[in-house]
Amino acid sequence: MKKIILLLIFFSLAYGQSVFAQKRTVSGIVTAADDKAPLPGVSIRIKGLNEGAVTKADGTFSIVVRNGKYLVFSFLGYESQEVEIDGHKEFNIVLKPAGNDLNEVQIVGSRNANRTKLNSASAVDVIDIKPLLESAPQASVTQLLQYISPSFHSVNGSNAGDAGSALSLAQLRGLGPDQVLVLVNGKRRHKSANVNYGGLGNGSTGYDLNSIPSGSIDRIEILRDGAAAQYGSDAIAGVINIVLKKKTDDLSVNTTGSTRRRGDGATTRTSVNYGVGLGNTGGYINATAEYATQAISLPAGKADAGLYNGPIYGGGANTRGYDAIYTKEIDDAILKSRGIDRHFFDQRGGGSNAGQDALLSFNAGFPLNKTTDIYAFGGISSRNSQFTAVYRLPGWTSRNNNFIYPDGFLPAMENNIVDGSIAVGIKGKVGYWNVDLSNVFGKNSFSNRVDNSLNASLGLKSPTSFDAGRYNAGQNTTGLDFNRYFEKVLKGLNVAFGAQHRIESFQIIAGEEASYSKADQRTIVDVDTTVGGIPYLSNAGVTSLNGLAAGSQIHLGFRPENAVNVSRSITAGYADVELNVTKAWLISGAGRAEYFSDFGNVFTWKAATRYSFARWLNIRGSANTGFRAPDLAQSYYTSVSTTFQQGRGVDILTASNQSAAARALGIPKLTPEKSKGYALGLTSAPGSNVELTVDAYLINIDNRVGNTGNFTSTDANLPADVKTLFQQTGAAQANFFYNEFSTRTKGIEFTGSYKVLLDKGNINFLFGGNFSKNEVTKVNTPKGLEAYKNVILSPGERARVTTNIPAQKINLQGIYSLDKFTFLLRTVYFGKVTTASLLSAADPLNPVYFYQNLKPIWVTDLSVGYRFTAKLQATAGVNNVFNILGDYTDPSIAGLRNPTVVGIQNGSAGIQPFIKLSAHL
Repeated sequence: MKKIILLLIFFSLAYGQSVFAQKRTVSGIVTAADDKAPLPGVSIRIKGLNEGAVTKADGTFSIVVRNGKYLVFSFLGYESQEVEIDGHKEFNIVLKPAGNDLNEVQIVGSRNANRTKLNSASAVDVIDIKPLLESAPQASVTQLLQYISPSFHSVNGSNAGDAGSALSLAQLRGLGPDQVLVLVNGKRRHKSANVNYGGLGNGSTGYDLNSIPSGSIDRIEILRDGAAAQYGSDAIAGVINIVLKKKTDDLSVNTTGSTRRRGDGATTRTSVNYGVGLGNTGGYINATAEYATQAISLPAGKADAGLYNGPIYGGGANTRGYDAIYTKEIDDAILKSRGIDRHFFDQRGGGSNAGQDALLSFNAGFPLNKTTDIYAFGGISSRNSQFTAVYRLPGWTSRNNNFIYPDGFLPAMENNIVDGSIAVGIKGKVGYWNVDLSNVFGKNSFSNRVDNSLNASLGLKSPTSFDAGRYNAGQNTTGLDFNRYFEKVLKGLNVAFGAQHRIESFQIIAGEEASYSKADQRTIVDVDTTVGGIPYLSNAGVTSLNGLAAGSQIHLGFRPENAVNVSRSITAGYADVELNVTKAWLISGAGRAEYFSDFGNVFTWKAATRYSFARWLNIRGSANTGFRAPDLAQSYYTSVSTTFQQGRGVDILTASNQSAAARALGIPKLTPEKSKGYALGLTSAPGSNVELTVDAYLINIDNRVGNTGNFTSTDANLPADVKTLFQQTGAAQANFFYNEFSTRTKGIEFTGSYKVLLDKGNINFLFGGNFSKNEVTKVNTPKGLEAYKNVILSPGERARVTTNIPAQKINLQGIYSLDKFTFLLRTVYFGKVTTASLLSAADPLNPVYFYQNLKPIWVTDLSVGYRFTAKLQATAGVNNVFNILGDYTDPSIAGLRNPTVVGIQNGSAGIQPFIKLSAHL
């Protein structure tokens, strides 16, 4: 309640200032620079507001201004011009012919360059990054969107496991990370090579948005509607389009530093952006360099969160409490003699990995002549990320060697992630048509190194550092697009069509032998006889002699038989039309045919309409079909990782869908997911500088790809091929990729803004919300596995896709500028969450899960900025100013450690002060 009161006070003060705002009239004439002729129909708007006017037939205009600072003049075919009012009442404006279309603005979701977010037939958010970089606590792309977009969700990657902890994947409307498509400057971006393990989006690949420098972004457009027919595979939940900066002659520097209240988890991010004009016809190159650091964070919560309370040096320390044979007093005496205490074994992580990011990007364009431009954009980034798992205690006899680590060890997984992309293209006029020919290449590479670890089965011969292998994914897309606007067809017809050819690749490279081997395996020799009665020795399989854990602890390396190098090609053609039947009525439709070399043909369509009753009310609706082709990684990925169930380490194999074991179980090869989506909404501008959108949606997805639950090595009913997998890897449990379930997602979302110019300053209010529900409508149980229905779709996986993301999210934000000060106050509501944790797999057909409910939370941010000069601003503030942590892990599943905060609602680790510096030189 105190956050709401704070916001109301903030809004009331700002509203009170607006009462004293003064009004005045300014006028003038707009002419063309080339022939000095008056220009009728030029749009004049007060910068930052909806208030505006257009020039008359003689080029004159008159507009009422309430203490506005700037007027913006824009007209198709001419360069826009911004002028400062500064007390002037008369203006003579001369607009220069553009000569090219480098400054053309295109809203995602429509190929009509004149479309805006309010007159679009589909829901679109347009987010200006600049004020957030100057005032908001967050600095990375995913965290900026997490706190400003109600339909967007992303938390720190440490809520996933292993390599997935290095990423913060994006989700829309509660659907998976692989059901949203990402574009950069309207062109399809490549995905991460990693398959997410554990956490949200389990079993999915996604886009690494944080490999794009935040300082390079002009704005982000989020299309909250299915758009597979317009843009292709993945766009089931929507599309995120990142528009890069084109600005020239401005050197901007932004730097942010923050730390948690306990002094851990310190972060820094610094970006430098500069643009240079090329020639005198509008060419440009804009470049950005960015560097970020992240320190390891302790588990969120109280000072002793994550502290280990159980046996340390005794045998079986991870499976039982103290008893008469091994007592706490014995442990305490050993600790004292070693000169350490229980904090030596504290759990690390829980909020973020340790890491460093270095990023470079550019965006360039150059006109060849009045109708043709060439363009290019791209970048490269390198991230070093260290994930530390659960401390291996000295008493864990199957996972530790006391001669190597007498006090146990904390294994670390080091990921080096290199992401690169380059796009080149040429666009211009061919007759009356706009033509765009482009090629975009992108590649994402992961290397896995395991340090401070061992292979217990190798005994004293075990190394302590391992090359666990690497993997990468690449994508090359060639596109040819046409569009044309027919002004005289009814009230305007926009026609677009085109073709694309895309090649995708995925590769796994095996690690060194010590990273995956199980050295205690021995061949079982049996005596058999030939048909003629002659005895001979036969190989009857293998057995483990000592039961010590195989491979590098934390993450086993890729085996040679896991190595793959695969690719596929996709050819697509599309058509997209928008017709203004009348000035008030818009209809649009799109169709797309795609051919996948591994999945065959897919056709999708979309239809949408919008009717404008008045400026204050537009009704819109859409229907679409969509699809998502399983990623190559989901078909071919295989790995072994360690998880902890009730304090006991368990090695779990994620097996390839292409494996003999999958076929032996009756799990078929993957097929595309298919969807049907519907939306109905309204947009409104009920008053000056007020915008409002409300949209309801329904999305049905059939045959979603996910990870099955875990089959156990002790299950005597498993086929021989599955048992062989367990023997080779030493894993105790295994899961598989499979089109295992169908879902229905429904909800309603709203966004709004209110912009006010005050007598002394101005204020921008933003608000939004998303209320959704995800449910599983069908489980696809393979024939012969009916008894394993609770394994095919485990309760844990069902919770991940239905209740692990807050079903309700509300954003309230105000930015108040007063003289040299800028105040930001924001609060975000994250709804309740329910998790499901595995307690026991003793009965392989009916694993036991524990359900934990997490109550809703409000997270509030506050900052104050001061502009020392027109080009230098400093901001200080606090993320999560009221130190809202959320619910703690339930003690019944916390094991032998003190409970920690379950951070999957917003990823927050408590109160976090920050400081920012922004400069324009």
